Amino acid sequence: MADSAHKTEPTHEQVETTQAHVGHGQDAHVEINPMEISGQMIVWTWVLFFITLGALYKLAWKPILGALDKREDEIQESIDHAEVLRQEMAELEAVKARQLAEADDKSKKILEKARTGALEQANLIEGKARDEAAILTENAHRDIEVSRALAEDSLRIEGAAWARELAGKLIDENLDDDKNRALTDKLIQEL
Repeated sequence: MADSAHKTEPTHEQVETTQAHVGHGQDAHVEINPMEISGQMIVWTWVLFFITLGALYKLAWKPILGALDKREDEIQESIDHAEVLRQEMAELEAVKARQLAEADDKSKKILEKARTGALEQANLIEGKARDEAAILTENAHRDIEVSRALAEDSLRIEGAAWARELAGKLIDENLDDDKNRALTDKLIQEL
């Protein structure tokens, strides 16, 4: 059986010859080698390359390059805008620092003014308190002097009255009121 299968199958050479005769006719035997370079193949390759290049340029590269240019412009605008914002922030920081310094100076001036005003007010209150204390002390000294003078006069009068009473007992004689008064006045003046 193997012999019969072998006899019925065509050989490889027969298949190639048959295929060549069928494709090109009975007389020509042509083999196509894809690795072979021909002038016609080079021309068609370059034509297809330039057609593909033109199509890609029109359909892909132009829109891609346009999108890239647009994106580059947007990025540049963003960078420029960021630079403007950075400069504005720097200016705002400078203004803020200047305003803080001014506020600090104003607060120091206000505190110094308040401190000076408080010292002046304290000195004024202290001066008034001293004046009032001096007036109270002077009034107290006057009151003491008046009280002392009244006490001395009262003591003189009582002392004179006791002296007269004692003198009257000693003398055993009672003087009348006018005489008592005259004698009392005389004794007061002598003391």
